[in-house]
Amino acid sequence: MSADLRPNPALAVARIAQERHAVRRRRERFGRLLAATGAAIVVLSILVIPAFLLFELLPHARMPEGVGGRFLLLLAGTLKAGLIAVLVAFPIGLGTAIHIVCFATGRWRAGFRAVLDVLAAIPTVVLGLIALTWLAPWLRSHVATLLVLAAVALAAVLVVSVVFGRPLRARRSWLPLIVLPMLVLVAGVIVGLDPLVDAIAVDTPWNGLLVGLALGVAAIPLVCAVIGEVLQAAWDRHVDAAIALGASRWQALRSLVLPASAPGLVAAALLAFGRCTGETMVLLMASGNTPIASLDPRDGLRSLSAELALSLPGAERGSLAWQVLLFATLALFLLSFACNFAAGRIRGRLSS
Repeated sequence: MSADLRPNPALAVARIAQERHAVRRRRERFGRLLAATGAAIVVLSILVIPAFLLFELLPHARMPEGVGGRFLLLLAGTLKAGLIAVLVAFPIGLGTAIHIVCFATGRWRAGFRAVLDVLAAIPTVVLGLIALTWLAPWLRSHVATLLVLAAVALAAVLVVSVVFGRPLRARRSWLPLIVLPMLVLVAGVIVGLDPLVDAIAVDTPWNGLLVGLALGVAAIPLVCAVIGEVLQAAWDRHVDAAIALGASRWQALRSLVLPASAPGLVAAALLAFGRCTGETMVLLMASGNTPIASLDPRDGLRSLSAELALSLPGAERGSLAWQVLLFATLALFLLSFACNFAAGRIRGRLSS
């Protein structure tokens, strides 16, 4: 057999490599096509919602009489519920995130995050049931007690921060073991002296304050997760230099980490506000569903989402009730989109 008729191993290896490369390129093209299809479906799904609502509202470009006032009442109730919820969730989530990131050790950090995961997994209907059956009767005649409890809790946290802030060069994961019993003891004393502070009452046990408390508890895991991510990034950048210069952990947190994390804190508040304004079950169960235009948290409210859940089954297409629901749906979509878009831009600016 002549030498030129013998198979060339190098050519065979090159041919096999080319075939494998072609197969890999086809798989990559298919994967990119599949990913692009999924992204297109997501974008299309998002665009279909406002397109459908605008198409339905075009025949009624001018808001009929009676629809605008009803819509504004529902929007005011939604904003009031979301604002009260953020005022409840933000300080608790901020304090929890600070302790997890800056002071907790690995075991305590994992335990706190596990508790937050359990809290996030609790259905909001359960929180609404607890608020309706237990908190609402107590809150009806104990608003002043709740305000005193909040003020005392804030004062206790400030005292603890002053007492334990300076020597916190090392981690003090056991600090909640001191703070929590102290708060429970103070709360028990205040509740025991309840007749002395019970000066504010509400007309109905279902009010904006009750809704804000329940929604605030539901939003705590989200606030803590967002703030914790932002604080961790700022903490990793600044803490070593601050401690090397002689600062304590508390001083580094107060003077460097929190100012650097300010955009992330705003983003967390926006995300919590958008999440709470779109909630339905808690608002249905704890708000009283009374469309009242009032800034007083002791008054009831009715939100856009509650109006959708209650009125949609009986609304006739083309009627005034149908138009109110369309405006409510569009407003909820735009409000949620605006909050998430603004939070995303703020977080993106923080990471850039």
